Amino acid sequence: MVKQFVASSCYSYILSSKQEALVIDPHISLLDEYSGYLKKNKLTLKFIIDTHTHADHFSLAAVLKEKFDVKVLMHEKAISGVADVRVKDNDQISIGISSLRIIYTPGHTDDSISIYGEDGLFTGDVLLIGSVGRTDFQNGSPESMFDTLQRLKSLPDEVIVFPGHDYKEKRSSTIAAEKESNPFLKESDKGAFVRNMRAKVIPKPFSIDNIIRVNQKGEAASLEMIVPREAFAFTEKNPQTKFLDVRSGLEFNDVHIKDAINVPIDMLSAKIRDLSQSGQNYIILCHTGNRSAMAADMLMQSGIHGIKVLQGGMIRWQKEGLPIIKGEGGMSLERQVRLIAGSLVLLGVILSLLVHWAFILLSVFISCGLIYSGLSDNCLMGMLLMKLPYNKRLYKTKTGGGTCSVN
Repeated sequence: MVKQFVASSCYSYILSSKQEALVIDPHISLLDEYSGYLKKNKLTLKFIIDTHTHADHFSLAAVLKEKFDVKVLMHEKAISGVADVRVKDNDQISIGISSLRIIYTPGHTDDSISIYGEDGLFTGDVLLIGSVGRTDFQNGSPESMFDTLQRLKSLPDEVIVFPGHDYKEKRSSTIAAEKESNPFLKESDKGAFVRNMRAKVIPKPFSIDNIIRVNQKGEAASLEMIVPREAFAFTEKNPQTKFLDVRSGLEFNDVHIKDAINVPIDMLSAKIRDLSQSGQNYIILCHTGNRSAMAADMLMQSGIHGIKVLQGGMIRWQKEGLPIIKGEGGMSLERQVRLIAGSLVLLGVILSLLVHWAFILLSVFISCGLIYSGLSDNCLMGMLLMKLPYNKRLYKTKTGGGTCSVN
């Protein structure tokens, strides 16, 4: 049985058979979700697998290892102080009555593996839906990526593909669908594939070096987590402890905790001295818990202690019905596009009836633009709106950096 968990664009999985389970690519923000699922289904966690050393988010492997006293599996090339068992190509692992095969799939990194079993293929960041992982991370290689994809293409068409990420919220695919529509999997010329991959210049994920260090050393286990209700009670009794919200200004203005300090994570390094000299302790939060863990690591590395991370972030805080302040917020680009496009279509129709028939072309033009946006997933109107001072102000504090995908 497969259970998929989602944290932003990161996917992780619990596989189970006969009351035994393993977790694949556990995410730092989902401790309660994994623990709750295991308890509810009366499962015993047998293994933890990281398909590679992640560079865009903290792995929860070290925390789960400590909590459940189980072994972490990684490829033999992984530089890791967390891994207990080193696997290699074609190794077999079992849970319950199910047997899983390790496939060595380098390309995204040199320690990447995929897990293949009766329930599907868990590809980590190598094969994504309609895309592949970038090859400019730790010892990544476009040549190795091409060879890996050729190997995966040979698997049966009906095999379900479960990726480690998707940036368009697609949950799974199949080998057949990827062979049909994934341009990287369709490429048969190795030279052209390599040239195409090397030509791509993509921003690196935010704080990539710190993330890799934490994941290699298992330092996520040293982060002190606190659940929302405990955090609320703690700050009520300890006025020297403040909430430090590292979300963007847009997110903070939309909804936040009373008296929280907002320092977007991409501006945090410039504020470390002020935070250090304030004499306060901090409970750090973001939307789900991914950015707050990164921020906590940055502060601890700078010598600031007494740091806690709000487990589940604002999502969990609101789910538990704790007090919030609704701010003025800002209108998302998607809403702005819908509002302006709808207004222009209506205006074109009205003017064509009252002034001149040719104004109907305005409605036709906007309709064509929306069709193009839907087909290409590129919105020209949105790009233009982003240049407005209003939107620059709202979106300028969003965390920069790239993703694990080549797209």
